[in-house]
Amino acid sequence: MGQLSITKELLEQFHDMKILLKYNSVAPNAGKYGWLTEGQVLSLGGKITIEQNSGLFGGPYKPMIGGRKSSGLASMGAFSYSYSALPDRSTIGRYCSISSGLRFIDSSHPLETVTTSAFLFRPKNHLFSSYQTDGVRDYAKQYVAYSTAYPQIGHDVWIGSNVTLSSNISIGTGAVVAANSTVTKNVPPYAIVGGNPAKVIKYRFDDATIQELLASEWWEYDPRDIFSHHPGDISEILKATKSRAHEKFSFDKIEL
Repeated sequence: MGQLSITKELLEQFHDMKILLKYNSVAPNAGKYGWLTEGQVLSLGGKITIEQNSGLFGGPYKPMIGGRKSSGLASMGAFSYSYSALPDRSTIGRYCSISSGLRFIDSSHPLETVTTSAFLFRPKNHLFSSYQTDGVRDYAKQYVAYSTAYPQIGHDVWIGSNVTLSSNISIGTGAVVAANSTVTKNVPPYAIVGGNPAKVIKYRFDDATIQELLASEWWEYDPRDIFSHHPGDISEILKATKSRAHEKFSFDKIEL
């Protein structure tokens, strides 16, 4: 955990790097930039790295009951955006598109004990407080909801509206998650998944093409190079990366 003070200089740096906090954010004005205000002090759950040309439009993250609120700033790669609020310990790759209504299952109940009741881990709840024992209070200290591992999202992932993601999962590069899905398991690269629980519907490409795309790491290059000719032609993109005609691009980033 750490504290981040929002300064005029930080807001201006966000704007200069096109780290947008509102769709097509205008320059900071009267101490405000998107949903941030100069003078705010935010609590961060860990180190955050935000690359240039990214959009965190959702604002502060509100958890499910029992989860931990967070600032709304999260690690995000270049050319990605989210209309949903994100926990600050989530990681989003480059070229990702995240719609509104994304939720995270960030609170749970113990399954290994005699009861799943919050009696064992919410000792300050007035329903249970007068019946708590020292043993229960000690147990509750070990059951820390803040330890939740939020999903790690690869590059070029598209998440539709009103999706729910379980903790401790990964969404592979190139994957698509259909609207209104609940994802409880890891999603393979370039898979299209949907449903509750979400299952693989199909893959965007054949296996050989998927492996070539992953090996190419096309998201590491300056898009002005690899998308300069026939940008929709996968073979051209693969040719550009295989030829090593271009150096991998050094994206600007800010570390908080």
